[in-house]
Amino acid sequence: MDTKHKPEKKALAGMADEEIIRHIDTLQPDDAARLLRKLPAKRRGAINARIAGGRRVEIARLADYSEEVAGGLMNSRYADLGPETRCSDAVRQLVAEDAAETIYVAFVVDDDHRLLGRVGLRDLLRAPKDALVADIMTRDGDAIAVDLPAEEAARQVAQSGRTVLPVIDARRRLIGIISYDDAYTQLEEEASEDMERFAAVTGETQPDYLNVPIWRDFARRAPWILGLAVAGLLAGYVVHVYENALDALVILALYMPMVADTGGNVGTQTSGLLIRSIATGHVNVGSGLRVLGREVRVALMLAAMLFAFAWLKVLFISNSADVPQGLTLHMIAFAIGTAIAVQVIVSAVIGAVLPLFALTARQDPAIMAGPALTTIVDTTGLLMYFMITTAILGL
Repeated sequence: MDTKHKPEKKALAGMADEEIIRHIDTLQPDDAARLLRKLPAKRRGAINARIAGGRRVEIARLADYSEEVAGGLMNSRYADLGPETRCSDAVRQLVAEDAAETIYVAFVVDDDHRLLGRVGLRDLLRAPKDALVADIMTRDGDAIAVDLPAEEAARQVAQSGRTVLPVIDARRRLIGIISYDDAYTQLEEEASEDMERFAAVTGETQPDYLNVPIWRDFARRAPWILGLAVAGLLAGYVVHVYENALDALVILALYMPMVADTGGNVGTQTSGLLIRSIATGHVNVGSGLRVLGREVRVALMLAAMLFAFAWLKVLFISNSADVPQGLTLHMIAFAIGTAIAVQVIVSAVIGAVLPLFALTARQDPAIMAGPALTTIVDTTGLLMYFMITTAILGL
């Protein structure tokens, strides 16, 4: 599906009917249907009436399906064959096909157009000329219900490893196909929406940032920001509890921003990567343990790197005159480095667990693992920082 030249609602509003019709003439039926859905109902009917007869019926049938279901993703132009067709005739039939999205895969249907299986052009070419399509076709149940949610349908296509999957109605009649390209585009759009929610933006998304009214932009951001500000008070309480430790060793305060920033960066990075992988179907609940194992290994390497960085920074940049009697810069460097290393590992685990937990609870991972992650990581990070440093240094 070509999305580079697909006009958005605002652009369509400024186009004349003739210009939209010319644009529709260049599109596949599924893309034309998606464009029509963006028009107001009255204008959609007027434009649809001016499209050529056979094509008008095809586009209108697709436009009737919501973008939220598989029917809104499918293309009605596919290659089909009867089971009793000879392979040699089937090859000629596919070669002569000029409307189907692909001829490399054909779907086998019975007289009532119920799906029986699939057959590849390569298999037809290799088969004996007198063999029947029914003899070489693959009988499988991989098909998508027309009313399946669009995101789930796209994920099913992406995970199937096939270029196209058939779409069927309640009677198992073949009514369309969804290609891998269309599925991937859908998942990319869903991932973009997830990332906006990850940035703590609520409400309906707008394609044009500069055209969102200021008050609407404020209203969709404010609830999250206010809630997180309240939650952030916990971090202040942690600092208050360990106020005596800061008085005894001022150098600890110098590395608090590093602890908070490092933990937030690691957690957000981990969570962002996982949310994108979940949205594109590459990660699911079943792969949770593998994900955690992988993130822990990466976190251990990052922890070792940041331990060395913090240790060297304390040792060579800090002023030894600020060190109380009974302590050394080496001891302080070891304590701060250890605290930061632990924070990295814990932040990575939190960043991985939150999206997976949301997936298990059938919640939107982007909602549960957005900026709230930073607040959680900041609070736990400061708590671990003071607990570890005070325990090691005996404060």
